[in-house]
Amino acid sequence: MDGIDAVTVAKHAAQAGVELRPGEDAVLAELVADVGSMIDLFDQLPAAEPVASGVRDPGRAPSRDEDPLNAVIRRISVRRRSGGRLAGRRVGVKDTIAVAGVPMTAGSIVLADFVPERDATVVERLLDEGAELVAKLNMDGFAWSGGADTGDYGKILNPADLAYSTCGSSGGTAAALAYEWVDLTLGTDQAGSNRLPASWCGVLGMKPTFGLVPYTGVMSVDPTIDHVGPMATNVSDLALLLDVIAGRDADDPRQARTPDLAPDAFCAAVEDTPATLAGVRIGVLQEGFSSILGVPQEVTTAIKEVAQHFRKLGADVVEVSVPEHPVGGPLAFAFYCESQLNVLTSGGNGYGWSGRYATDLPVALGKALAAASVDLPITLKTVLVAGMMLRERANGAYYARAQNLRPWLRAGYDRALRTVDALLLPTSTVPPQPHVDETDVVARTRRGWSMLGNTPGTDITGHPAVSIPAAQIDGLPVGAMLIGRHFDDAGLLRLARAYERDIGWQLCPPQSW
Repeated sequence: MDGIDAVTVAKHAAQAGVELRPGEDAVLAELVADVGSMIDLFDQLPAAEPVASGVRDPGRAPSRDEDPLNAVIRRISVRRRSGGRLAGRRVGVKDTIAVAGVPMTAGSIVLADFVPERDATVVERLLDEGAELVAKLNMDGFAWSGGADTGDYGKILNPADLAYSTCGSSGGTAAALAYEWVDLTLGTDQAGSNRLPASWCGVLGMKPTFGLVPYTGVMSVDPTIDHVGPMATNVSDLALLLDVIAGRDADDPRQARTPDLAPDAFCAAVEDTPATLAGVRIGVLQEGFSSILGVPQEVTTAIKEVAQHFRKLGADVVEVSVPEHPVGGPLAFAFYCESQLNVLTSGGNGYGWSGRYATDLPVALGKALAAASVDLPITLKTVLVAGMMLRERANGAYYARAQNLRPWLRAGYDRALRTVDALLLPTSTVPPQPHVDETDVVARTRRGWSMLGNTPGTDITGHPAVSIPAAQIDGLPVGAMLIGRHFDDAGLLRLARAYERDIGWQLCPPQSW
């Protein structure tokens, strides 16, 4: 470490909020130089070799004819083997999931030049099972909106009606399933980002139990609420993709409670779905329909019809209450602001956890933020400024209190799930919204957060949740969400399969795109 002198020490002490006594700058210059000599020795140690095998074509931006929904940032071709459970299947992944040798932008031009050196664990597992990765999928900038309109690669258009949003932040992950050249997709979920776009696009989207699927190699918001999960157009494909990506990863500390999984456990569960749901109890979550969360009557009616259909399938459907549920959104933002500030200002990794850190992302992120932080989306700027204010006012106390409230919120869902097998409620608190061309950034930002009332709570508590196509309102899809007990992801898939088998999904046909 060169350039260590009293002036440099004084500058960095001030940045760290440390006041020096007279003469301490010179003393620290000598001592910091000693530390620097040890860091210099550390720099001589060999770095871990990146793992990136197989055929890798980093691709290009798709043409309008290939991608009329603007769901894809980059069309790629990455594959490793011809056999396996996903042989012949084409998979797209959200552009926060690292694919070695392929640019990863997080939907922002700020990271346009970043090329990861190593695959995310879920990508390694896809390739090991014969999948071909065909797309990096469009998203809201840095995953900080549900509007599908804050990314630098343009608005993502709803397959049901091009004038409407897909929801976000994994908007491209849902919309791309409308293409004949995309079979399966992966997105992330820290506030509903997988389930909400699935709801608005009429497909299935799952947030697995926290820790069931490794998050290694995926851009983080907070290591205690990070989830990556599958989307598909049918339950069998959803189960297959979950079977491939789930399971322990020694590099991911999020998996402390993850049980050992039997091979093809989720596919087997779906295949064993009984003819009727006799003996199954489903709780209609009263607070999920609350006017406080902004749920309109047409959404309530659609989801109550789903409840009625489960009753016809033989399930015992009852109303249940989780008074803690509406607090999920406010509690989540207490997590997000300080945690996202911490993660972003520490190179995208954060500190204090044992696992595989990205060593290439901190360098790229640091250079990008120094050169182009002005280009960050306004949603992310809002969160970072709020996080800095909370840090200055309470020095982490808000985040600490939010973490301490996690067991209270978890206990609310657990209490209800002791009496029923799953909870039923609307996925999104509002039906699909039209894309609006406007200069009012405040209105656009608020609209992009308006649908979050029902989804963030389970990101905090870790319960599994799946959005299934429920109905259409004015020709636009509406999703129903099922929440289950920890690591009873298979139970949710069986419920979804029973519903699918009886009625079939009313997938919206392609329009004139």
